[in-house]
Amino acid sequence: MEAKIANAYPGSSRDEGDELSKEPLLAEVRNLKEAWALYSPLTNMSYVECEQENYNDQVRLYAKKEEAEEAADELEEQGIRVQPREFRTVEVTVPAQADRPDGEKKKLYLNQVRQYLGTLPFIGVNAVLYQPAGKKAKSLELSALLPEEFEKKAMGSGMYQPTLQLTGLYLMQEARRKKEYVDMKQLQALDEEFSSNLVKAKLLLAVLPPEGQEKEQKINLKECRLPYLKHQNGDRFFPVFTDIWEFQKYVQGKKGLRPIQVPFQELEKFWVKDAKAYMVNPMGSSIPITREMLPRIRERFAGKEE
Repeated sequence: MEAKIANAYPGSSRDEGDELSKEPLLAEVRNLKEAWALYSPLTNMSYVECEQENYNDQVRLYAKKEEAEEAADELEEQGIRVQPREFRTVEVTVPAQADRPDGEKKKLYLNQVRQYLGTLPFIGVNAVLYQPAGKKAKSLELSALLPEEFEKKAMGSGMYQPTLQLTGLYLMQEARRKKEYVDMKQLQALDEEFSSNLVKAKLLLAVLPPEGQEKEQKINLKECRLPYLKHQNGDRFFPVFTDIWEFQKYVQGKKGLRPIQVPFQELEKFWVKDAKAYMVNPMGSSIPITREMLPRIRERFAGKEE
């Protein structure tokens, strides 16, 4: 990416003589039973930043809660709001036999740290700034932390658009900072980068098929209903999603909704009456795009080279 939110990260180190070599550190991260990551309340997602040596897109991870809280306070002084989020190993009970859900149960241990690391490729993150307890932080490439070929396999379905996700996160982190800290030139560059990715994207919509057709392979879209979001002030928004993960977060607990994939160029064909705007990833970065903006975005960015 060319346009980044460039923030210093206190406590980081790249000294060749650092007592922590990367191999032991990588092993430590792989075997963490608990850790704290910094989340952005501005996007409801991981806080992402541009690593300044290799320009990797990274998240921050801490072995100790207190050090995560100190880092959050330091970022707050720069007008960047973040909150530590805990990941730990939890005990879960599952059926002993998959085909007998009501039968005998067994206990498993779910490592949320590993699970969290496994989600990062889907939002375009390729590095982790990890701080061991009482020591300096180091930036570790995600490919060295995950199983071999994991990132490649994870992206093989075509239902994820990590670059679009990532540019949206950078955009909204900057746009929603305290006004006195917003860099308007940086914000414009991030907006252009997100828009450039958006015009090439295929977005997911949630549709509700007619009763009795919920599981049909082919459905008539003209007979389907489209859900909407209602803000507490009464405004309506039409939810759209960058990927299947964001769709699943939205439909959790909502029965019958199915995803359809629509090129951005055709998004105007779909609309919820009286909606104020489309809302991209309402359970995440929540990026509003008015209907009037669509032709302007297409005209300016469609066909441009990356």
